Amino acid sequence: MKVLKKLESLGFSSYEAKAYYALLRRFPANGYEISKLAQIPPSKIYEVLTKLKNRGAVLDSQSEPVLYYPVQPKILFTRIQEDTEKSIQSVLTDLASIPPMDAFDLTWNLQGTDSINTKMIELICQAEKEVFASLWPEQVALLNASLSDAVNRGVYVVTAIFGECDVKASQVVNLEVCSHNVYQRVGAKLCTVIADDTEVVIGKLAEEDRSSTGVWTKTPSLVLVTKEYVRHDIMVNVLVNHMGQEQYEDICRSYDILRQLQKKK
Repeated sequence: MKVLKKLESLGFSSYEAKAYYALLRRFPANGYEISKLAQIPPSKIYEVLTKLKNRGAVLDSQSEPVLYYPVQPKILFTRIQEDTEKSIQSVLTDLASIPPMDAFDLTWNLQGTDSINTKMIELICQAEKEVFASLWPEQVALLNASLSDAVNRGVYVVTAIFGECDVKASQVVNLEVCSHNVYQRVGAKLCTVIADDTEVVIGKLAEEDRSSTGVWTKTPSLVLVTKEYVRHDIMVNVLVNHMGQEQYEDICRSYDILRQLQKKK
């Protein structure tokens, strides 16, 4: 019966709902009559009626035999509604005063080129002070609008691009001279966006979009290491441009550690 289920949803037990419903149909009634009408075992009926009395759903006579009367639904449920609203307000007040825990670090996996680029755009759009980005030309068409908006609202935007392209930023560094070396050594196109030194997206772009993988995190150590990676690429690029590619390659051949670092992974 639907009304019994509704009573149960309001906190009545199955037996309590049956007993209260039975009393509404016939009152006053003694325990035996209620037990029979509600189909509740006689051994349970007085325990059930006591709980209903404590709930304020029934009244009993102070005579022998004891007779029971139901509190009329409108009175009963108006009181229940008022008590529930007071309880909810009290809980809301208590919960509002709970101090937040210190933020803990999470790293979220990103799957697919679209997912990586979409999260990068989100970081750029939310940045308030600074964006450091290391990107490939094919990404710029997707991210350029958000980079431009960031510059227009006063965000300092540094972009290192592995190729020639038109990009809006406070500072643009063309890393095309080392793009082939990077791709050959790593076997993929690494890219990153760091926003306000607080969060970072790191991507590994594959030939097949769905095979691209990445992470998004606010873990301070990863944010720091990734920004240093971009700064390193920019500084090396400036040095190579200053000394010339031939001299740079001579230096790399002269030092075993540099030869080892330039090997494929």
